[in-house]
Amino acid sequence: MDHLLDTEVMERAADAESALKQIKECIKFKDSKGLKTVILEHKLKDQSVFWEIASELTASLTEENLEQSEYFFETCQRCMNYIIENGNPKELLLAVLEQADCFKDDQKFKCIMESVQKILLKLPNKRHHSLDISLGTLSAHIEAIPKPEDHNLDHDERKLLEMDSSVMRATDVVLCYLEFLRPFVEEVSVRNPTVSFSKTSPQVQLLLKYLLKVLTHPLYYLDMTFQPKEQEEREKSYSRVCAERLMDLLTQLCPNLFALIEDEIEKRTRRARLKKKEREEKDEGNAMEEDNDYNVKDWKEDKLIPETSLACLSYLVLAEGLGLDNMPCVYNHKFMLRFNLSFIKSFLEDPHSIVKLKGVLLLEKLMFVIPPMTFKHYELDNDYYKDILNLLISTMTHCQNKDIRKSCVPIYANFFGLFSFQGRHRLYETVFNTCKHSGVVGHTLSLYKEQVDSLLKQGVSSDNIFLGKNLIRIFKLVSVIPDGATTDLLENSDRILSVLNFIRYLVLRDNPGTNQTGFWDLFPNLEKDFFGPLREAIILSKGHYNLNLEDVRKGNPLPTEHIEFSVNVGGERLGGVSREQQLQVIESALNTFDMMDSILSRTIELADSQKRLLKGNQTDSK
Repeated sequence: MDHLLDTEVMERAADAESALKQIKECIKFKDSKGLKTVILEHKLKDQSVFWEIASELTASLTEENLEQSEYFFETCQRCMNYIIENGNPKELLLAVLEQADCFKDDQKFKCIMESVQKILLKLPNKRHHSLDISLGTLSAHIEAIPKPEDHNLDHDERKLLEMDSSVMRATDVVLCYLEFLRPFVEEVSVRNPTVSFSKTSPQVQLLLKYLLKVLTHPLYYLDMTFQPKEQEEREKSYSRVCAERLMDLLTQLCPNLFALIEDEIEKRTRRARLKKKEREEKDEGNAMEEDNDYNVKDWKEDKLIPETSLACLSYLVLAEGLGLDNMPCVYNHKFMLRFNLSFIKSFLEDPHSIVKLKGVLLLEKLMFVIPPMTFKHYELDNDYYKDILNLLISTMTHCQNKDIRKSCVPIYANFFGLFSFQGRHRLYETVFNTCKHSGVVGHTLSLYKEQVDSLLKQGVSSDNIFLGKNLIRIFKLVSVIPDGATTDLLENSDRILSVLNFIRYLVLRDNPGTNQTGFWDLFPNLEKDFFGPLREAIILSKGHYNLNLEDVRKGNPLPTEHIEFSVNVGGERLGGVSREQQLQVIESALNTFDMMDSILSRTIELADSQKRLLKGNQTDSK
């Protein structure tokens, strides 16, 4: 009897090996009919070869086969579905995941996801370990997608990003990945009436982890903006659809998105505190106590959600309004801005224009709902505020994207208004002390002038922080001619013109007899240290550029030093442009010098008139 059983086993094994050999031959020669006959028509039963068959079939589900042998591709899919339906799910899962170690073929990856989803759904409800292994493997393919190139497109031009091959690939794969996750999310969803939702459930925590990974890459680098009022007649971009579907899944797993972000920030704070304590105790050479050992071990093993994920999540909720219902409304606007400063900083620091745009939009959304004078001066002890100010300056001056640069200008102006008078003055003084960019200094001085004008119209006393000694100190910082008569006036033109306009305003607005602003105490120094050197520099610069103008009109080549001079101050390399363009650059420079000269002369004339009037009044009073 035992001999007969052995014979049957051997015969079945032989049949299985024969079937496997036939299947491999069919796959090799792309014989769809033979493949269907062996697997589907004969209803292959022997599971001992299912592992190898699943591997062979999965390896054939490629982009190349789909394009060149669509019928064979579809046959492989049908056979794979049969194997999944009749095979051992745990064994088949490993067989299929083995084929996911190569991340070049997106079509193969999508087929693998489809197979893995079907296999996992056949497993019992307690499938946490299998789901973890699967997501760990599949998410590696998402992470391997190249970061989209930065094209620095402005406004409506950003719609063209959807045509970028890397963006198309990223959105295509992510949308399929989210559909793969959907049934597992819905199983434990807060919206599922058949289950008791628990945010500590292993499956909930696992799915949250891998969904948030998608925010770090690739969504962090995709343009997900959408303005319903402006774009209601336009189709949403695939990037936006990815964001909406991901946020829908996230909100099913997390009833309070802010709590999720807050918990992660607290973990970081705790980790930093324990790391600092460990260093201190190590320096002191003291043995750590048992509970400290446990705590330090805890922060070393505790894996944090990437800050980029948290930043992108906060951006999607607060700037794009996705999942806003899952954000509690108990926090005021001031708190929300302060809480998101680190995220805004990380966005603005990134050189990628789409990432930088996220920082600008998030800051804009949070800032413009906060009333003026909300922040006190001592809150500037939080370095994040100064970091954001510096990053705004850097973005306004160096970002290659014109749209982003322009968006930063009103944000920059509004940033000062958030603070009390003391805080504002502290920020102005910081800019004037540290910023060397003439355009930024000039614009900031115009803002300072508007502040002074507003105070004077309100009848503020002379002891206000923007007047008196503080005003004089500001003027000493900005009214400088760094190299005397040889100063590059074009490079410094924005600052110099702003200073001249501010002086002219004060001469007209403030009578030297009352000297409400304290400006007239500084005026003698301005005549000596600013007006005089500036006049000499204007005369010298006009002379240089008039000579250049004559040379260009005559067709003579410009001296090398003049070429370099113009590159530095005018932004054009005169030797590399046409004669007409050279003329335009030089004439523009001369117009700037004439404007400086005119404002300077008019300001001196007005000041002399004010002083004569004061002297006449004093004589009459005697």
